[in-house]
Amino acid sequence: PYQRYQSALKEQGSADVAYARLMLLGSAGTGKTSLKRSLMEEPFNPHTTSTIVSDVSSVRPFGHKWQTRGNKWSEATEEDEIKELARLFKSSLSESSSHVSSESSLVSDSLDVSPAKSSAKHSDLDAKIKSLLKRVRTYQTTESHVQPFLHIWDCGGQPVYLEILPAFLTPRTMFLLLFDASKDFKEKWQSRQNTPDGEVHFGEVVNESTSDLMAKWMSTIHSYLVKHSKVGSRRSYFMVEHNIDDTPSPSLYCVGTRGDKLNEEKKEEVKKQMQLLYQEKEFSDLVQDVLIIDNTTSGKGEEEDPSITKLRGAIDGFINKLVVKTPVNWVLFRKVLQELKQNVISLSDAIAIGEACHIPTRDVPLVLKFYHELGVLLFYPKIKSLTKKVILSPKWFVDTVGKVFPLEKGWSGGKKWYLLRNKGILVQPLYQEVWQSSGIDSEEIIELLVHFRLAAQVQTELYDSTSKQYFLPAVLPGYTGDPNESQPGYKLRASPVHITFSTGYVPPGFFTRLATAVATDANVKLNFDKDYAAPDIHSKCIYRNRVCFFYGRPSDDFILTDVNTAIQVDVFRYVPESSHPVPFKAVCQQILELLNECCQKVEDTLDIYHGYDPYMLFGLYAYQKSSRRIKYVCQCSPSSEVHYIQDIDAVKQTCSDLVFCIIERRIPRPLTINESMWFKGNFSQEKHQEIPHLEKINDDSTSK
Repeated sequence: PYQRYQSALKEQGSADVAYARLMLLGSAGTGKTSLKRSLMEEPFNPHTTSTIVSDVSSVRPFGHKWQTRGNKWSEATEEDEIKELARLFKSSLSESSSHVSSESSLVSDSLDVSPAKSSAKHSDLDAKIKSLLKRVRTYQTTESHVQPFLHIWDCGGQPVYLEILPAFLTPRTMFLLLFDASKDFKEKWQSRQNTPDGEVHFGEVVNESTSDLMAKWMSTIHSYLVKHSKVGSRRSYFMVEHNIDDTPSPSLYCVGTRGDKLNEEKKEEVKKQMQLLYQEKEFSDLVQDVLIIDNTTSGKGEEEDPSITKLRGAIDGFINKLVVKTPVNWVLFRKVLQELKQNVISLSDAIAIGEACHIPTRDVPLVLKFYHELGVLLFYPKIKSLTKKVILSPKWFVDTVGKVFPLEKGWSGGKKWYLLRNKGILVQPLYQEVWQSSGIDSEEIIELLVHFRLAAQVQTELYDSTSKQYFLPAVLPGYTGDPNESQPGYKLRASPVHITFSTGYVPPGFFTRLATAVATDANVKLNFDKDYAAPDIHSKCIYRNRVCFFYGRPSDDFILTDVNTAIQVDVFRYVPESSHPVPFKAVCQQILELLNECCQKVEDTLDIYHGYDPYMLFGLYAYQKSSRRIKYVCQCSPSSEVHYIQDIDAVKQTCSDLVFCIIERRIPRPLTINESMWFKGNFSQEKHQEIPHLEKINDDSTSK
C-alpha cells in the first residue's frame, strides 16, 4: 500500500491537506455546546439544548467542517471547498512531474462503467465531475498555504453515549475533556438533558464522581491512542513520508466551565485539584494543560476570556501538525463524493468515480481507507454486510444507529420499546421499524453493532421466538446499589474476584462489550428479573453496569458489576452441592476462563491495531494497551475496605497453599472456603481456619 501511495504522489502530484478532529467530551450539562460556540466566537447563549437530535442519536457529531480564517473561525462553505481544490490543483501543477500537465489529465472525459450499471445514474456522476472541474478552473486563487479543516464532534454526555464513544477514538484528534469547575470533584454527577423549550430534565444519578469520569477518559485515550514505544510500531502508510520519526499523537486539554462563577483564587485551586488527579498517573504526559473558561464572554472581542483565546490557538497549532501529502486525484475523488450529496453509495459506484479520477481500481479501497482514517467517510471492509458500501456522511450514520439508544422517558411503542428500555432486548420488528426509512438495510446496521460488540444476538422467552433478538446493555439505566448484594437462599458462594486494569479504571465501553461477549457463549443465558418465594422480594438483574447470568445446566448464577476501578465477578449456587453434577469449584474456574476469553475479544474490538491486520477499522497504529489482571478479594476481615490477596499465580496456586494479605504481607494464612473455589485441589476444612467474612454478611442479609 505504501508503494502505491508513493506512486500516486509521483504520477499525480501532491498537495498538503490538513484534516483533524476536535472531540468535546464530558458529562451531560457541562457546557460542551457553549464551548463550541466560544471557539467560533459566537455570542453566549444560556439556553442551548442538550447535544441530541429529536430522534435521539447515540453520539452527536455536528458533522460540519470548520475552517480558520485569520483569527476567527467560521463554518466552511461550498465556496471554501472549491477554493481549496483550486489551490491544490495550482500547487500540484506547479510542483508535479511532467505526467500532470493540466486539470484535464486529472479526470477522464467520461465515466467508464460497465453496461450492467445504470447509465442515467453514472451520467449524472459524470456531469457532477465536469461541473466541479469547470468551477475550479474559473476560480482565481493566489493562496499557497495549507487551509486546515476541522471536524468538531460535540459528544452527548449522557451515560449511554459514554459507552459508545470509544468506537470513535482516533489519534488525529484533540480532546477537550470538560468538567463543571463550580462543582465538587467528588460529587456524583447526574445525567441531565436540556430541551429546546428551556426545560431541564434530570436523569439518573451515576455511581461515579466527576474525578472518576475524568480519570477514566484520560486513561482510555492514553491506553488506546498514545504510543509508548516506536520499536516494532507500524505507522500508517500515508504518514511515513510526511512524518518519518513519529506518528500523530492525540492532545488533551482539561477544560473547566462555569468560570464566571469562580474568582481567580478559586480557579487556581480547581486547576491544582485537577492536576493532582493525573500528575502521578501514567497518562500524565497526555494532558497539555488545565484551563478554566468563562463561556459568557464569548463573542465580546477584547473582553473575551484569555483562556478561550489560548485554547483556540492550541487547536490551530495541533491541526497544522497534521498536514498530509495527498495525491491530487485523491482530493478530487473526495470532492466528487461530496458533490453527490448522498449518505451512502455502493463500492462499485466509488470505484467508477475513482476510475474517472484516474485512480486505478485496485487503489480505490486504499483511498477509502485513507479517508476513513481521516474521519471524512466510513468504510468497513471487514464487516461482511458493509464491504460493498461507502458511508459518505458519518454524522448521518451515527444518528441513524443512535435511534435505538433513546433518552426520553416518553417513548411509546408498547412491548417492543419496553423490552429495550427495561431489559436491554432489541427485537427485530422494532429495529426494522426504526430504520425502515434510513436508506440502508436494518440488518446491516445490526451487524455493525454486533461487530463493535454493542449488541449480541440472544434468544429469550420475552418475545416471539421467530423474531431476532439482540442484547444492548448500553441502553439500560445504571446500578447504584451495593456491588456485594445477593439474592437470599444460595448454598455456596465464591469470594469476589476483580478484573483490574493498569490504568486504575475500567475503560469506558469495556464493561458493556464484555457483557455482550459473555451473552453469546453457549453455556450462558441472561438472568432477567426474578420473583422469589417471599412475596416482598423482587429483583431486577440487568443494568448497564451490572448484568446477571445463568451458567450451565442445571444453572448457577454469576454476576458482573462495574465498580469503576474494576469489574467484580460473583458466583452463586442455589442448589445443594450433592444434587449438582458439576462441582461448584469447577464451575467457578470455568467462568473465570470464559471471562478471560471474552475480555480478550473486547480488547481486540477496542484495540487500535492488530499485528496481523494493518487495516484495523479505527487506524493503522501500534499502541500499548492497558494490562489486565485478575485479583482475588481478600476476606481476612469483615470490616476492612476491599483489598486483595497478594501475588497469586492462579495456575500454580492450590487450595492447600498459604496466601498473604496485601495489607498484612508478613502473616501467611490459609484460604477461606469461598476463596478456595477459584483454585485447584480439595479444600480440607480440618486444616483450615474459616474466616467468617462474607458468610457473616450473607447470614445477616438472609435473616432480614
